[in-house]
Amino acid sequence: MKEDEIEISWYRALAEDPEYYMDTEEGQKELAEMIRKESERLLEEIGRKVKRTREIIWLSRFCPKCKYYVLEGNRMRCRRWDVRIVKPFYGTPLWRLVPSKYNKEEKELMIESIDWDQRWKEISERIVELAVNMVNGGNPYYCFTKK
Repeated sequence: MKEDEIEISWYRALAEDPEYYMDTEEGQKELAEMIRKESERLLEEIGRKVKRTREIIWLSRFCPKCKYYVLEGNRMRCRRWDVRIVKPFYGTPLWRLVPSKYNKEEKELMIESIDWDQRWKEISERIVELAVNMVNGGNPYYCFTKK
């Protein structure tokens, strides 16, 4: 089956032969593969068209075993999405005083940036590790590809 046929054919195939795709193990595997490829294609397409809003993703216990994972010093990166990987509960805001929009004589606090290397002070490392194990419900991200 051609790649462009997969884009539109999984639901047609299911409609034309529901017994095969729902009642046989081989059919279920074929259907799952067609749907997986279509999902990946759509996510890639969305990624190209939509302005990127994320610069980080949470560290999953599977990330270090993924071929896209890169450790650069103490920084972790995902080459597939070109984002920084951060442990849960890391990221402390760096504040700055700015003139108030409503009263020129007052100042307001504004987040200038986030320090992704610092953990929230009140969170223990044990809690962080438990959270890493539960990222994505304890399952690998769909893009996980074993090294």
